[in-house]
Amino acid sequence: SQIRCPRTAILANDPTGICLDFFAGSSSTAHAIMKLNAEDGGNRKFIMVQLPEPCADGTEAAKAGYKNICEIGKERIRRAGEKIKAEIEEQNAQLKLGEEPKKVPDIGFKVFKLDSSNLKQWQPDYDDLETTLFDSISNYVEGRSELDVAYEIMLKMGMELTWPLETHTIGGKNVYEIGMGALMICLDDHITTEVAEGMAALYKELAPETWRVVFKDNGFA
Repeated sequence: SQIRCPRTAILANDPTGICLDFFAGSSSTAHAIMKLNAEDGGNRKFIMVQLPEPCADGTEAAKAGYKNICEIGKERIRRAGEKIKAEIEEQNAQLKLGEEPKKVPDIGFKVFKLDSSNLKQWQPDYDDLETTLFDSISNYVEGRSELDVAYEIMLKMGMELTWPLETHTIGGKNVYEIGMGALMICLDDHITTEVAEGMAALYKELAPETWRVVFKDNGFA
């Protein structure tokens, strides 16, 4: 069945446009944009924004295990993307001699959740400074990952969240390379010269116009 969404109508003649939906719901807009890209080979993008409104007890969504509307939207995008990809691959497998294969649209997406900073603030307990100091050895808020911190650094440096991010292993440490080498982040402990030299070699290989490097202040051996 065809997915029609009023919000995508203005992008019909703009194959590289961006659609922002502040009331995403089940992400029907994202579904429609992927269908439109599949039909005409466009490269439209979407930004879906939705509050995590809980699924009421007893509803079909709750029975299926969805806690909130955001989870429904994410699952719809996944399923819709895989279905569109499968349909196009099936059509391409049945091409006649001389016919051009249809392009599979980009069905990937990233999910971000608004939250507090991943980095601890210095709020000492003056009655127990020793405990405060030991609790502050780690820079991160408990439960946050290196990738969470890497994306926060990107935001604070004014970079777009859609910039490509690749993970490299250099000297046994994780190095996040963003924007084809424009920014490199290593948040591991016990950083050695081997790591620094490997990052410099990666910089020479990628040759970005600008290059910035971020380490933890307590990450060096």
